Amino acid sequence: LHRAMQRSQSALSQQLMILSATFMCLVFTSVCGIQHFQRAGHRHLNLFQAVYYVIVTFSTVGYGDFVPDIWPSQLFMVIMICVALIVLPTQFEQLAFTWMERKKLGGTYSAHRAQ
Repeated sequence: LHRAMQRSQSALSQQLMILSATFMCLVFTSVCGIQHFQRAGHRHLNLFQAVYYVIVTFSTVGYGDFVPDIWPSQLFMVIMICVALIVLPTQFEQLAFTWMERKKLGGTYSAHRAQ
């Protein structure tokens, strides 16, 4: 199934799917982690508040209305921000490379056909 999908989709759509999946995994892991660590703190976050906090933190807005109050949750978010700063630019670089190859060659660019 994976090979069939790989052949049928263009490299650009594959890169978009990988970028979307990576971002969703980072958000999901961060939401679960911050909820887990904040259980020991004074301020418990429900699911909506945790999603809001993670999105605001990853977008670097940081309103400050929800703040982790214990050091394990603060350390966890620092680690997740560092992971996001390493992983997401790499994914965007791959997407830009695929986009430029498509523009340069014209039409669709398939990584499977290039091999």
